[in-house]
Amino acid sequence: MGKWIRWWGLGAFVVVAAILGCVWIFFVDGWVRSLIEEAGTEAVGAKVELDAADLSLFPAGLTLARVQVTDPKKPMTNAVEIAQVSMGLDGLNLLRRKIIVEEMVLSGVQVGTPRVTSGATREVSPQEEESDMFSIDLPSLEVPDVKHILEQEDLETVRLIEALKADLKREKDVWKSRLKELPGKAQLAEYKKRVKQLKKAKKGGLKGILGGVGEVQALKQDIEQELQSLKGAKKEFEEKIVLLRTRLEQVKTAPKRDIQHLKAKYNLSPQGLANMSQTLLGGEIGSWVRQGAMWYERAKPFLEGAHALRGGEAGPEVQTPLRGKGMNVHFNEAHPLPDFLIRKTTVSVNLDLGDLAGTVHNITSDQPTLGLPITFTFSGDQLKKVKSVALEGALNHVVPTDSKDHLTVQARGYELGNIVLSKDAKWPVALTSGLGDVNMKAEIRGEVLAATGGATLTNLNLVAGKEGDTNVLTKSLSSAVTDISRLSLQADVKGTLDQQDVSLSSDLDRILQNAAGKMVRELATKFGTELQSAISAKIAEPMQELKKNFSGFDSIAGDFTERVTQHNGILKNLLEKKLPTKKLKGLKGLEKLSDGLKLPF
Repeated sequence: MGKWIRWWGLGAFVVVAAILGCVWIFFVDGWVRSLIEEAGTEAVGAKVELDAADLSLFPAGLTLARVQVTDPKKPMTNAVEIAQVSMGLDGLNLLRRKIIVEEMVLSGVQVGTPRVTSGATREVSPQEEESDMFSIDLPSLEVPDVKHILEQEDLETVRLIEALKADLKREKDVWKSRLKELPGKAQLAEYKKRVKQLKKAKKGGLKGILGGVGEVQALKQDIEQELQSLKGAKKEFEEKIVLLRTRLEQVKTAPKRDIQHLKAKYNLSPQGLANMSQTLLGGEIGSWVRQGAMWYERAKPFLEGAHALRGGEAGPEVQTPLRGKGMNVHFNEAHPLPDFLIRKTTVSVNLDLGDLAGTVHNITSDQPTLGLPITFTFSGDQLKKVKSVALEGALNHVVPTDSKDHLTVQARGYELGNIVLSKDAKWPVALTSGLGDVNMKAEIRGEVLAATGGATLTNLNLVAGKEGDTNVLTKSLSSAVTDISRLSLQADVKGTLDQQDVSLSSDLDRILQNAAGKMVRELATKFGTELQSAISAKIAEPMQELKKNFSGFDSIAGDFTERVTQHNGILKNLLEKKLPTKKLKGLKGLEKLSDGLKLPF
């Protein structure tokens, strides 16, 4: 018997098995726990913690106890807390380096739970902090102090006046300089002198006559060239003046634009009440949209898997193996599977409004290989704060370059209460109770986000205004709001994952406009009148100075007209010159020419 059993080998096997068993018992679960925490923390950007992890071989499975996922923007709050995660693993595929889970169960899922210690892994930048980017200021409920406004506002009228004044000065200097370069009195005097000399016709005989004709022709060309230069400069000057006068007309209409701008800026217009839905509800809905977009962005690299890591390039990633190390060769499979897949996940979610149950199918980071999108459905009936909730959607990244994700949500009988709609000290508004039916659809194609939703709010109890309010406008608004018992709301979201535009409309806009529109219009008219008077007084002196600067161009225009007229006069005088007949007497062949023969030009 001793020949068949090598006791030293059996002993070595027992020792190795014991060591492996001890390692498995005492260390493997800790390694798994650390691995999940590190990978999760890196993906989320805040701490992911587990109370315990239990990995079993027979049968293959994994159980996680109390998983806490920190909200990156609220380090003392868990975005998600899961009491237990249990899953069964496909042992055969584990040997092929594939993690295939047929079914995973998540029980006791909660959101927004408090933490004992901070889960921050980095400092949150100001850009990531929550901001009320979709809210707008309430319409001004009092006539603003016009004097104070004009002291701090940069009026377009004043800017235009100052700019035109500077340009008028520059143009005036330019044209005065140009006039010095153009033919003037000295040149005119020279031409008159030459014309006078030609009229004396001192040279005798045919030769003298013909010589005089040549001198007249040369003088004519000189005058015409300078006249053309003067006319061209005069035309350019007149075009410039037309342009400057057009700018002056713009200055005259600028006060009206300033008034419209200031009335809009200080929201003293009936149109300000047309945005009350956006004012009171936009911030809350905008916050929901931003939260959803943030978590989607965090999940997107996982959804696109290896494609995202390669920067979106098509085709397999080719790696050159190290010498002597070889490489893994993936042969074609009849039914290919990704390296990681959870076929079905059953989820039980505990919310303040009640418990939701749902399933998620085909969780994988390699949808192109699986050929199926991630789909999910959740529902709940007769909950604490809502009669029913239904949610379904799909994350389709089977073709990563043409991703199509959608979500549909329906809620019936959702209980509303203790919601602050306006924190404005002049006019606070709060919803104390009510019921809501909500329908919402959202779609993301690539980076483009589009969502639309509608809600019917009933049994509303609203409170508005403050005690001792003496403002007739806010008192009128408060009365109208407190009488509201039913509202219809429509919301539309368009944009990208980084920048969204939320637009809202509801019956509230019409109700408030009817209640206070006339009063706002009267205040707006008063404000506009005061603005017009104040702006007119402010620009009166600058406008007088501007008109005075314009009058300075009259002398330049007169100078141009005078020079052109004088040049035309000299040219006309030259062209009307006649040769005296006595110069032709005695010249053979020319005696019969009539008296006063004109020059041939």
